[in-house]
Amino acid sequence: MPVKLAVAVRTDLDMGRGKIAAQVAHAAVAATLAGLGTADFAAWLREGQPKVVLRVRTAGELDDLVRAQAGGLPVEVISDAGRTQVTPGTLTCCALGPAESQRIDAVTAGLALL
Repeated sequence: MPVKLAVAVRTDLDMGRGKIAAQVAHAAVAATLAGLGTADFAAWLREGQPKVVLRVRTAGELDDLVRAQAGGLPVEVISDAGRTQVTPGTLTCCALGPAESQRIDAVTAGLALL
């Protein structure tokens, strides 16, 4: 079964490209560290660490993805330190996975690529 990591980024914050890249990196690192030792993580590494970066338009849409945690999906939420473009504590993005692609697709299917 294919596995992947998805990162969803809020587009309503008007973050610059560099800021978005940093936030996505934070999410990917957090998800990687959280997944160490799991079967999904091992499969993800074997498959070349597939990733997809998606857009969410609001904090509410991000919250909807965070609720996937209740369904057993690994979710890592990134809260910004507020040193540059957004206020401290702003939720900027979240990572889902690494997990089976179909499980991630079940909650991200309606989202567009960033």
